Formats: sequence, structure tokens, C-alpha cells
Amino acid sequence: MNDTVFTDSPEEKTDEPSGFYGAEQVPPRDEIDPKTWEMIDEYLAQHPGGRERVIPLLHKVQKYVGHLPSAVQEYVADKLGLSPVQVYGIISFYHFFTTTPRARNQIKICMGTACFVRNSQRLLDALKDACETDIGGISEDRLFNLDQVRCIGACGLAPAITTNDEVRGNFTPTKVRSLIRRLRKAAKAEAAKTAEEEGQ
Repeated sequence: MNDTVFTDSPEEKTDEPSGFYGAEQVPPRDEIDPKTWEMIDEYLAQHPGGRERVIPLLHKVQKYVGHLPSAVQEYVADKLGLSPVQVYGIISFYHFFTTTPRARNQIKICMGTACFVRNSQRLLDALKDACETDIGGISEDRLFNLDQVRCIGACGLAPAITTNDEVRGNFTPTKVRSLIRRLRKAAKAEAAKTAEEEGQ
């Protein structure tokens, strides 16, 4: 049971977070690591310029925080002379930005025309069941984020999904369940190894 794997490429993000720029899914500003604000100020000081700095700055912040909370969006907007709506517009356009905390595995299902006509809805149902979460959600064990995208540019491999930016084509509900079992098994093995090393 071999999966076709390719490197993912950026595509427009089509899912919409609940609440204004994801505000319902993120902690308030006073719960965010204070180093986040220092890092933003330091980056802007080291990289003089204008609004063109917003995307690389958002990348840097997301890499550190794990996602882009509303408080971070507002801070970045204020520093760059933008409105929070403008910053959120950028975040919502690019699929590699997220307003929700990331899990260990980022799973996205393509719902483009080619994939949809080849039963991507069945894959989506299987993913929801196997990951035990819904679109835009994160599983209780924090192993899986599940999202849908308009197109991943792999129409010849429809139906397709991505796992951590790798495209897996010609997928079926059976392959979905097998993949999720493997990822859970890998996470359990890694946790056991870490616990063993810490106990030594």
C-alpha cells in the first residue's frame, strides 16, 4: 500500500476560523510569552522598512509561538501601521499561516474539483472519524490538526491529502485509517523513548 508523495506548494487558504480573526480560539494577550513582543520589536529594529516586512515577520512569530493569535496580529498591525483586518487578510489568504494552535501532525484535505469528484468527501468523513476532530479543529491528544483547502496542485493524484506539507495521492478511506494508526503508533513510540531516556 504505497502512497505517492510530493513536496507541497503554497496555495490559497479557504477555511475560515470561527470568530473575528480567530479570536475565539486563542489566549488573551497576557497569556502569551512576553518574549514574543521582544522578538517582534527586535526583528523590526534589525530589518528597517515598511509594510513589506509583514509576511516574513508573521513567519518568524508563527515559528516561535506555533500559531498567530489575535493579540499578536494586533501588535504586528500596530507596529507596521496596518489594521488588524489587513493583517488577518494576509493570514487567511496563505495556507501556511494559522490562527489556531498546531498539533504534531498537520493534515489538509483537498476539496478541489478533481478531488471532489473522486470522493474526497468520503476521505474527509474518514479523517474526521480517525483523527477524532472536525475541520479547523485539533484532536484531544493534540496529534492532529484537520483542515481543508481548495487545491494542492496534485489533480492527477486525486483524491489527495497533505500531511505536514507532503502530498499523498490516490487516497482512500482505508489508507486514511492506516495512516492515522501509523502516526499514532509513531507518537506513542517516541513518547515511550523520551520517558525512558528521562528515567535514566
